[in-house]
Amino acid sequence: MRVAIVTETFLPKMDGIVRTLLELLAYLKGNGHQALVVAAGPGPDEALGFRVARVAGVRFPLYPELTLSPLAPGLADELRAFRPDVVHLAGPCVLGAAALHAARKLRLPTAAHFQTDIAGYARFFGFPWLAPVLWGYLIAVHNRCLANYAPTETLAGELRRRGMRSVRVSGRGVDTQLFTPSRVVSCRHDMLYVGRVSPEKNIDWLIDLVDALPERRLRIVGDGPGRAALERRLEGRNVSFSGFLYGTDLAEAFASAKLFVFPSHTETFGQVVQEAMASGLPVVGVRSGGVADLVQPGETGLLSAPGDRRGFVEAARTLLSDTDSRQRMASNARAFALQRTWNHVFDQLLLDYQQLSATSRSAEAA
Repeated sequence: MRVAIVTETFLPKMDGIVRTLLELLAYLKGNGHQALVVAAGPGPDEALGFRVARVAGVRFPLYPELTLSPLAPGLADELRAFRPDVVHLAGPCVLGAAALHAARKLRLPTAAHFQTDIAGYARFFGFPWLAPVLWGYLIAVHNRCLANYAPTETLAGELRRRGMRSVRVSGRGVDTQLFTPSRVVSCRHDMLYVGRVSPEKNIDWLIDLVDALPERRLRIVGDGPGRAALERRLEGRNVSFSGFLYGTDLAEAFASAKLFVFPSHTETFGQVVQEAMASGLPVVGVRSGGVADLVQPGETGLLSAPGDRRGFVEAARTLLSDTDSRQRMASNARAFALQRTWNHVFDQLLLDYQQLSATSRSAEAA
């Protein structure tokens, strides 16, 4: 197949969306498919041997790593020249909407993947009145696509309740050979957070953990607009900041912790949670979004209620002090991850795409 991937965010930025796209590109390359990536903003013009077409735009003030490309110059020409069988829209917002418009004019089937809770981010950045407007906009964009995908059944149900049509589920795999307990190194830490260091990830709860458990070492892997302030507030404490880590360095960070702590309330999936579980870490998280679909309370970790800061801290305290329970959950977490491979996920997705392409061609011929 020929798959055009249009994404609002891509390398050099690294997050759950970009990681998933890189896994998809690796799968496409390994299975003899062709791909084109159309991405907003500056960055490398090649990824895993596939061309990356860059579209100019402006930085989004509330989310500086996101480039908005409402005009998307040259996008239609790229799609016309590549002649894709399907256009894969990763977290469509502004560039995704422009790509949808171009694809419809070219009579190309579109599949949109809901990957970012933008409306939830609005609340965390102090604009709660904007959330319903954003939901209305996103639902309208998705409903012009031939198929829509959510990463979990729970989120798929929520999207349907909000009015999104043609919603299917396409989960996420995890690389269990890279992320494995065997990558432990001698420099260990008690608690690990991996992710964007920004208000929408609820990072203030990490301060609560440090206050309540001063003898326990916390390592924070990632970067973002909240990092400088968090470092100031935690200066001199039992905390280390690593910035972004990739590949083996990231896998070693996971494997060298006792517990993964993840306070985010806004995850549509939570890829880092799966990577932690593959690394043999129990998870302390929040019963919200995709995390609630990944973590089995009492079996692979513990979940606090949304907004329950004390419950989150106590869950971490409990697992750090109960070695037997922590080790049992660690074993269960690894077993869970071993059942979720990228090949299985993408095999099903490409079957769907073949059907979408065939349906589109039949409709055009009729």
